[in-house]
Amino acid sequence: MRWTLFVLLLTVPSQSEAGPQQEKASGFQLSPQRSPESGGSAAMASTCEGLPTAGATAWILANRSLERLPSCLPRTLQSLDCSRNKLLTLSVGDLSHLPELQQLTLHHNSIATLRWGLRAPPRLRALDLSYNRLNRLPRCVRIPRHSPSVLELAGNPLQELPPRAFVCFPALQQLNLSSTELGSGAQGGIAPAAFVGGAGEPMATLKVLDLSGTHLQQIESGWIRNLPNLTHLYLRKMPRLRTLEGDVFKMTPNLQQLDCHNSPALTSVHTHIFQDTPSLESLLFHK
Repeated sequence: MRWTLFVLLLTVPSQSEAGPQQEKASGFQLSPQRSPESGGSAAMASTCEGLPTAGATAWILANRSLERLPSCLPRTLQSLDCSRNKLLTLSVGDLSHLPELQQLTLHHNSIATLRWGLRAPPRLRALDLSYNRLNRLPRCVRIPRHSPSVLELAGNPLQELPPRAFVCFPALQQLNLSSTELGSGAQGGIAPAAFVGGAGEPMATLKVLDLSGTHLQQIESGWIRNLPNLTHLYLRKMPRLRTLEGDVFKMTPNLQQLDCHNSPALTSVHTHIFQDTPSLESLLFHK
């Protein structure tokens, strides 16, 4: 069989590491000011004062020194930005009274504990937990009926993904694990069954995976074979990635873009592996 691979060395606009930027919900946008003298408790006490909650669909509560999510969040809220605060934990129970919530942005907090499960808002589609302190993912006894399709975990101290790591998020389409510590631990980074669902099935929903800036030394067929519908794989700026070989793309025939831009140790690529990717349109290796 004859096949042709087009190698495109393009400079593309920067996008979200795990997919395109999400649209912000329309409605009331809140960017409250905080006096330098006010402490964390004072900021928490004043968070709900004077806010027009009736019908509000979008709040921005960034840089407020919040240690927990406010208790006054309106049921009509569709978008909530509590980035750059002092949150330590996130429990799905804190969101159960927000049936319209679609986008939750909590990057640059101190969240070290994530509790997820059956009470997730039914319309939540994007959860941004980038640059927190998560070193493990939640375990779910029962698979939630509702879960985000976009999960941002960039910059967390995750060293490994155990088997069935994303059972709590069965609807994932875009997953950002860039700049985590994957590959720096003793277990090698990603278990063969990391992307397996609760019933042992492959994670067929995932299309975009970003592993840029991690410490992985290779892409292993053991775990990537459980991502049969993967279309975009980002392996940018990976200092320890040395080779692409074997049958790593045997089970990802829908792969359209492979981006290895600025991975300086990648010196060996076995070109025959691309016979398994007939949909490949963009292959980036330039430094």
